[in-house]
Amino acid sequence: MLAALALVAFYNVPAWRALARLVPLAGLGDAAFYVSFGVLMWAAFALLLTAVSFRWIFKPVLMLIAIASALAAYFMTDYGVSIDSVMIQNMAETNLAEASALFSPAMLGYLLVLGLLPTALVWRLPVAYARGWKGLAGRAGTVLACAMAGILMLAAFYGVYSPLLRQNRALTNFINPTSYLHALDKYAHQRWGVKETLAVAPIGLDARPGPAWARQPRKSLVVFVVGETARADHFGLNGYARDTTPELRRLGVLNFGRVSSCGTSTAVSVPCMFSGFPRADYSDRKAKTHEGLLDVLQRAGVEVFWRDNNSDCKGACLRVPHDTVDARRNDARCDGETCYDEVMLDGLQQYIDAKQDNVFIVLHSIGSHGPAYYRRYPAAFQKFSPVCRSNQFSQCTHEELINAYDNTIAYTDHFLAQVVALLQRNAAQRDTAMVYVSDHGESLGENGLYLHAAPYAIAPEAQTHVPMVMWLSPEAQRDWGIDRRCLAARGDAPFSHDNVFHTFLGLFDVQTALYRPALDMAAPCRDLPEGPASAVAPSAAPPAPRKS
Repeated sequence: MLAALALVAFYNVPAWRALARLVPLAGLGDAAFYVSFGVLMWAAFALLLTAVSFRWIFKPVLMLIAIASALAAYFMTDYGVSIDSVMIQNMAETNLAEASALFSPAMLGYLLVLGLLPTALVWRLPVAYARGWKGLAGRAGTVLACAMAGILMLAAFYGVYSPLLRQNRALTNFINPTSYLHALDKYAHQRWGVKETLAVAPIGLDARPGPAWARQPRKSLVVFVVGETARADHFGLNGYARDTTPELRRLGVLNFGRVSSCGTSTAVSVPCMFSGFPRADYSDRKAKTHEGLLDVLQRAGVEVFWRDNNSDCKGACLRVPHDTVDARRNDARCDGETCYDEVMLDGLQQYIDAKQDNVFIVLHSIGSHGPAYYRRYPAAFQKFSPVCRSNQFSQCTHEELINAYDNTIAYTDHFLAQVVALLQRNAAQRDTAMVYVSDHGESLGENGLYLHAAPYAIAPEAQTHVPMVMWLSPEAQRDWGIDRRCLAARGDAPFSHDNVFHTFLGLFDVQTALYRPALDMAAPCRDLPEGPASAVAPSAAPPAPRKS
């Protein structure tokens, strides 16, 4: 009972804050409801702990809960994040460099005060365990009393609890420790709950080069840059007050200002955009049990290559050639844990020169990954000062945080310009193009929320509205039959990660029944008599091009 009370009082500050936002404390009735909420949590925690209050397991469980709950309290309090199964997946699929960026003195303080000290107290505290029927009866009585207390609290304020828990399910993601225990159980069930071996089903077995491919005078070279943690409203191209994208502006890239992500974390968005499943029909299991875009392109004869400067490709590149940037290389652009994104361009020209067919290169960038934004760009790109040079946002002003983040966007602008420069050097031999889209956005303190990975249903637009740009060489526009003015006029059309799969099939003129012209961003602007659309049922006529 004391342990449950401690959890309510000291480990659930984020839950109390979330409750205060939903039910402002304005009178005695609200105060009574707050008391009922505390009693409800206390009863629930005590019931769960009573179920494990047996010799040999009780103290170890309490100590593990103290340490895990201390860490959960830190992240929920300092970053405003809630914990669900997607957050657990992010933790499971991250790497040491990303994880170490989250370490801070404040986290150690939480771990010491709420983790290690209670653990030492539990270890030294003598506990008398009732045995036999007497012990079971005592535990059963406690469980019954806790259940009755919880039911009474719910019944007394049913009119408040019913809409609160029905319409604001995210509140439960802040309740510590049940939030992460439920998330762990859900993730474990998704990851290991199915006993049969997960086979990868092939897709696009009918994929083959279309007639336009054969007619093109030169081979194609397309680079797809998968961005990281860039939010659209901090791109100068999208009207941001600061010109964070001057190089892309000078290049005259095609900008798409209304693009939404498939998820709010890399672990969801990256496999989703390559899977071919729309967000509404996507699941982690489907991505892991089906081939994706890279497999289809490779089957059609495209030379596919993935280079990673992030945690990994989340399964999207497992069946194609791929490598990862070595952050331990002797290079001023690397610090032993991460490298600046420009490192990914090293050796790409030699790779291109060795290929005779159409080439598709994916560069998975580190981009604006937080919370250590100041480590994502060279000193020369610190255009906005002063900057937050800490991973503990409470030690920085909001201005310093925004400055550091905007510097990452300015460096991304430069990196993308360097990718275009590489393509321009190859434009005399190949039809070249670059597409960039971020995997998700980022919260920068709005409503007390930082970082990303919020549940999609309640995620702020800052985490789901992502930047997307496209650059096409004049030769590619001519040979692929793309009307640039028409495509530029679509810059305000609503797009999403759902369009990625079909747009690249269209650019490479891959014929397959998987292709959906309605999801190909360039299809209405492509003037080819025969192309990928001929492999499927005829679709409605595309709209007439609008003036730019």
